[in-house]
Amino acid sequence: MPEIALKFSRGCGNPTGFADLQPGDAVVDFGCGGGIDVILAAHKVGSQGRVIGIDCAPQMIERAKQAVAEAGLQDRNIEFRTAYLDKTQLPDDSADVVISNCVINLCPDKDAVYKEVFRILRAGGRIAISDTVFTESIASELQERFQSTWAGCLGGAVPEDDYWRTVKEAGFDGIQIVSRHLLTPEELEAMACCPGEEFTPPPSKEDRVAVEGKVASVKFKALKLPVK
Repeated sequence: MPEIALKFSRGCGNPTGFADLQPGDAVVDFGCGGGIDVILAAHKVGSQGRVIGIDCAPQMIERAKQAVAEAGLQDRNIEFRTAYLDKTQLPDDSADVVISNCVINLCPDKDAVYKEVFRILRAGGRIAISDTVFTESIASELQERFQSTWAGCLGGAVPEDDYWRTVKEAGFDGIQIVSRHLLTPEELEAMACCPGEEFTPPPSKEDRVAVEGKVASVKFKALKLPVK
């Protein structure tokens, strides 16, 4: 794995580890960042497969392209697009698998993102997602303070029940939780100022303590079933 991909890697799981990727699959990575999951997916789908990385930051797309070249995968069918996750401009029914690693929580309109995921997946396609949720509702004023540092991954997080409702209402079936991990105080502190304190000021100790035991990393799969 190229150093640049590791350097710019931020996430809460490894979706390629439970996505059941097969040789020849067409995979789309929602929020590809520096390209680490694109590279992992490319190795799994092989030379007959296709991987598309999408990120709204052109700077990260450039880093991801560099990482792919350093990994020696420049001749593979790998494409990068600068786009918002709710407006990818990809064709309908064009992907076998969509993966994402702790990015959808950052999107203001999660309903629109999951509808977009559903649109681009072929019938029988699947998602493998790692993301961050609140295990219960938190006070509105506390939520507003986290939202003031949105990049810290807690500003856009929603209660877990609301998250599953969004996935189901987009049309997905067979939600399977692969793992669910309550963040430790140390993990929570690091996550709340992601990607680093020089970019995202950490929350106050009082606010962090107020959500200890209430933030989880969830890893799950779901299906887009064929129309009967």
